[in-house]
Amino acid sequence: MRIAFLTSIYPAHAEKIYRENPSLKNKSSDEQMEFIRWNAALSTTVNRMTFLKDKGLRICNFNIGLTNINLKWAEENNFVYSSKNTVEEIGIEKIKRFNPDIIFCLSPLIYISNNFIKELKSKLKKRLKFIAWYGANCGDEDIFSKFDLTLSNSKHLVNSLKKKSINSDFLQHCFDLDILKKIVPASTKQNSISFFGNLNIDKDFRDRTKMIVDIKSKIDCFDIYAETQKPNKYLEFKYESIKIRHKASKYLKKIFPEIDLKNWQDETLLPGSPWILEKKFTKSILKPLYGKEMLERLALYQMTFNKHNNHTGDVACNMRMFEATGMGNLLLTDNKSDIAEYFSPDDEVVVYNSTHEAIDKIKQLLDNPNLARSIAKRGQLKCHELHNSKIVNERFYDIIINY
Repeated sequence: MRIAFLTSIYPAHAEKIYRENPSLKNKSSDEQMEFIRWNAALSTTVNRMTFLKDKGLRICNFNIGLTNINLKWAEENNFVYSSKNTVEEIGIEKIKRFNPDIIFCLSPLIYISNNFIKELKSKLKKRLKFIAWYGANCGDEDIFSKFDLTLSNSKHLVNSLKKKSINSDFLQHCFDLDILKKIVPASTKQNSISFFGNLNIDKDFRDRTKMIVDIKSKIDCFDIYAETQKPNKYLEFKYESIKIRHKASKYLKKIFPEIDLKNWQDETLLPGSPWILEKKFTKSILKPLYGKEMLERLALYQMTFNKHNNHTGDVACNMRMFEATGMGNLLLTDNKSDIAEYFSPDDEVVVYNSTHEAIDKIKQLLDNPNLARSIAKRGQLKCHELHNSKIVNERFYDIIINY
């Protein structure tokens, strides 16, 4: 059986990898992909393709975000591209030559919106199975009707698709123990808490962002690594200058009431703040980290904060649960309806039902680092025993074979 994966990568992460390793682009396409596999280090899938190869499957991987690799593949395989959409053209040719039985698309919104899948279907001679991964919000779920099967880490999303008569199945995230061969957690962890993830105010992440802002106002040793929007220097300077002018005008009006400064002192005429989130909070945010680098930094902390986005429903399902526990951190996570199916609440992980409760529990754990360490140890043991990639990859293999 032959399976082709359609994957993607955060553009900022790919740029960082090549910027810090300038000689990488001169290596073969396979060498580049292997290097990036471990630098991306997605705890669920870092070894999935290797696992399937060991099972006897033939594997092809096209990542639309890795231009250097795709251009190198074209050079190695004597493929002369001609269209303006060079990377997409190379990807279609690569998959055509591979001649797969199954296409597994891990980033369906990307590959549908750019018409890659539509173009691919028109170029393939045989009818094959198309499988999608559904983890993040992809907008209209009807896009999954274009696939023969959709897998998701959220039971809520699986049920949502089934109600629309879209074929779907559940596949949880996990932790790959081989990561610990590449990243050795610190023997002594910082008695502090970290967060790694998205911070924005759209409907999926608004509640999480507000909670993190509130926690940060009460907990100093809460380090937040995230990508967030900041105004450019000009807009920041302009806004601060107008605020100073407004305050000065109010002061001068008291001293010299005859001066006409009503426009400058009128608060209703002040421009809106260019800061999406409060300025002091935004300036405290640390640069986002990805893959191996993120796991290395995460492993330094005693605790990791987690809150699911709104889109995945009232179920425990995100990758951070297994990354944090797998690396030996105490996981502080939202009390989802099925959390006990994964970890024993307040014994293997710590759960909260509100911002106030989360703050209280963080303070208690900071004051009792021995308790935090014992909970983290039990959580790590559970993760390694029951939520490891070997178990989940076996399930994925069974789904593929049976399908």
